[in-house]
Amino acid sequence: MAPGWCCTAATVRPLDRYVNNSVPEIIQWREAPVDCTKEHLELRYGPAETCGWSEWTPIALAGQPRAGIVDVQFLVEQDRPGNEGVVSAAASEIQFYLIDKGEPKPWAYAKYHCNSSANLNSLVHWSFREPPAE
Repeated sequence: MAPGWCCTAATVRPLDRYVNNSVPEIIQWREAPVDCTKEHLELRYGPAETCGWSEWTPIALAGQPRAGIVDVQFLVEQDRPGNEGVVSAAASEIQFYLIDKGEPKPWAYAKYHCNSSANLNSLVHWSFREPPAE
């Protein structure tokens, strides 16, 4: 997927046709670099039944919303064979939890999701990252 595109569960389309939710806190996500010196979410991929966080593949970072937009930085080569499903799974979850679910505070809900059983039982695992201590 080329930078400047937005991915949902079923489609890939230019950013000018993003999906809105009725809550203005987050109106879209886009592929862009994420500043890891600020709070962010890290997404990893792998089965919880056979391995843990350190063995799961890092797949994406999501930055804190700014002006209703969440920057998402994919950490795997999206064009590499075998990565399409991993990237699609991450994009689907980002779309669902930050936009489609329609939570009044989607960023706060995503942070809550990091400690939920749904997060553990999924192949895509979310973790909230605080800014590094100064």
